[in-house]
Amino acid sequence: MVGRRDGKYVIWPLYFDASLSRREGRRVPKKLAVEKPSVDDILRASRELGLNPVLEKDARHPSRYWEKMGRVLVDKKGSKTILIKKIAKLLNETKISTQA
Repeated sequence: MVGRRDGKYVIWPLYFDASLSRREGRRVPKKLAVEKPSVDDILRASRELGLNPVLEKDARHPSRYWEKMGRVLVDKKGSKTILIKKIAKLLNETKISTQA
């Protein structure tokens, strides 16, 4: 189990899921949220930001223990909220370019 002392933040896909409310776990504004974010997309965005991501494919979020969504561990570089928003912006750019 990764803790605060390990120098990593835990990033869950539900932080970016447009189909979820803030109460259900979304942590970015609706305009930055994407449909069905994957851990692979988050991994790519984290690499672009130089956060040395580590993928844990079989992880389950505590509020959704029945669902293997996976998670990404990233280096602590600044505030977690700001890192999540930076990742969300990259996810949005990726989703827009793949739809075009």
